[in-house]
Amino acid sequence: MAQVNGHSPASMTVTDTAHRKISLVNRQIYQRLKQALSLGLRRQIFIAVCDDISLRNRLAARLHAELAISEDSRGKAGGINSVFRPPASREYPRLVSLNLNLSQPHPVAQINRWLGQHPPPSNNPPGFQILGVELLTKQSAKVQGFFLNSLKTIERSLPNLESTLLLWMPRPWLRAIETSAPEFWRWHTGVFEFEGEPAPASDLRTLMATSLQEFPRQTVPQEETAVPQENLWHILGSELDKFSLDHQENPPSQKEDFKKESGTPVTSGEGEEKTSFILNPADAVQSLQEIEQLQQSRPPEELAQAYLRLGNYYRDRIEQSNTSQENLITAIQAYDQALAWLEESSPLAADILNDLGNLYWMLSRYAADSQEMLAYLEQGINAYHTALTKFNPDDAPHSYAMIQNNLGAAYGDLARYQDTAQNLQNSILAYGEALRYRSAEDEPLKYAATQNNLGTAYWHLAQQQQPVTHLKCAIASYTEALPFYNPERDSLNWAMLQNNIGTAYWNLAQYEQPEEFLQLAIAAYQSALTYRTPQSAPAGCAATQNNLGTAYWHLATQVEVNPEGQQQYLQMCIAAYESAIALVEFLSNNDPPVPVTFDVSATQNNLGLAHYQMATDKKFSLQQTSQLEHLEAALRYHLQALQGFSEQPDSYESALSLVVQTIRAFYRERGLQGQNLALSKVPGKLLPELLRRL
Repeated sequence: MAQVNGHSPASMTVTDTAHRKISLVNRQIYQRLKQALSLGLRRQIFIAVCDDISLRNRLAARLHAELAISEDSRGKAGGINSVFRPPASREYPRLVSLNLNLSQPHPVAQINRWLGQHPPPSNNPPGFQILGVELLTKQSAKVQGFFLNSLKTIERSLPNLESTLLLWMPRPWLRAIETSAPEFWRWHTGVFEFEGEPAPASDLRTLMATSLQEFPRQTVPQEETAVPQENLWHILGSELDKFSLDHQENPPSQKEDFKKESGTPVTSGEGEEKTSFILNPADAVQSLQEIEQLQQSRPPEELAQAYLRLGNYYRDRIEQSNTSQENLITAIQAYDQALAWLEESSPLAADILNDLGNLYWMLSRYAADSQEMLAYLEQGINAYHTALTKFNPDDAPHSYAMIQNNLGAAYGDLARYQDTAQNLQNSILAYGEALRYRSAEDEPLKYAATQNNLGTAYWHLAQQQQPVTHLKCAIASYTEALPFYNPERDSLNWAMLQNNIGTAYWNLAQYEQPEEFLQLAIAAYQSALTYRTPQSAPAGCAATQNNLGTAYWHLATQVEVNPEGQQQYLQMCIAAYESAIALVEFLSNNDPPVPVTFDVSATQNNLGLAHYQMATDKKFSLQQTSQLEHLEAALRYHLQALQGFSEQPDSYESALSLVVQTIRAFYRERGLQGQNLALSKVPGKLLPELLRRL
């Protein structure tokens, strides 16, 4: 999983499963639990109760992401410093996540072993959350008794417990502990009980590239696991049986390279194949057996390789579109363990960190809210930064450029949620670094992809500051990328770039030289439509037709041209908007319907305005019959927009005022007869409000 959004046929198809919203009650309980853990008090024992394992995994993963990063490391130049590096060179974690050792389930002893291997600086140990208690049900009575005895003797263990302990368990085990280990129950600090939540139907959608390489995560030296989840071996065993069937039903799919958006330039990425350690379930079983054997003696090199093979197995599954949350978390866990056991100077570290970055970006798509998403994105950015410290860019220019491209994309995604201008500037710097080591001669398509990404970052920054300067930089980057795409062989990507160029010129026309830049925008959109046809790319064609209509509208209404020219531009505007709407109607009738990336109601409203302008501008000297046709069309499209704006109060009010304006134009042109004709076309429920305004 080298780069997510790529030109390589083997690059990953990124699918996004609709995440579950965590209920209000559970969110409140989570915030109280997070606050309790963040205090960092010693000898505190918390119990988190959750019968829904999937929900438990998400809550524990969120705690890990949000609390493992020290507050003073946020906001530093270049992203967040890693909190999961080995203590010799990295910040120390504030929260460590461990799976319960099922052979000797003694939580406090397990914590002490971890601390012995990773001594905390300044005698300031992290907190610990322990997962996997539910798996004791499948163990022998002897093992279960060992666990309960370890809790009964908690009073003797407390003097050695310098940390906060959070123990996750289902309700049956909570009841068992209450009755069988009352000594532990007396010493616990608090219980946080979460309710199970129904799982919604999956809503899979393919994401066509944003320039991101998915997002990184830091590596925590730890004994069992860096990301909370069910026991790794339990998950692996339950999923291997399904693997062959998954391959038959879900063959690897080629990912789209570009995300299409109307009115907004889009980004691309690139994919690079990497040799996999694990290619089939038998290898995964072998990896599992190896790790179980190595757990006894733990030779670092062998243990790291075993974890790496397991991580690569799940990475391969993800690259074949099996992007479940469980697969992502398991891959992250395995790679984290591999990094924890690798030597600091290992040449594998940079690639693993890059893969972790990609996995964290994908995991961010499951976030229940923006705060959780930010935590994952920050983990990703940190992993990319850490990867860049692992080698000299002059010795590995291709890897350096790839990771910088990923980093630029990650900052671009982060800019959507916080510190927009600063993160876009960070994105631009990263893309610039990538281009220093990504030459047009050696990697022409990757060079072009990064130039396109850079152009899009500049376009977004232009919406924040120095619009003219940054829009011109965006156009320069897009124009630099264009020659590397052959319109005959790579027509859709070439058309995408033309659409981006058109949008940048349209935007620039709002600030200077409107007629010249609008003409350039129109030329670029028309070039895009040569290959973005209703047959080859109906959704992209609809978006570009919408953009073309808007450019013609501005040319007709904002530029001083003769009446014949204005009328011609408005006619072209109407034709483009009508083509866009016709394609939307066609796509909506597909099974399933195909979404478009622009506001169709706004397009209908704009089309109504264009028809109104044609009907009422006296310079055009239209026949009365033609005037009436345009007025009827204006009213029809404004009413359609009104219906689409039913959930947008401000837009609804604006469209309603345009309906009133159009009905008044009917009255001016045809008197009461014209007004009554207009009112006869209005839905009855609107009549009282319209009559009041008329």
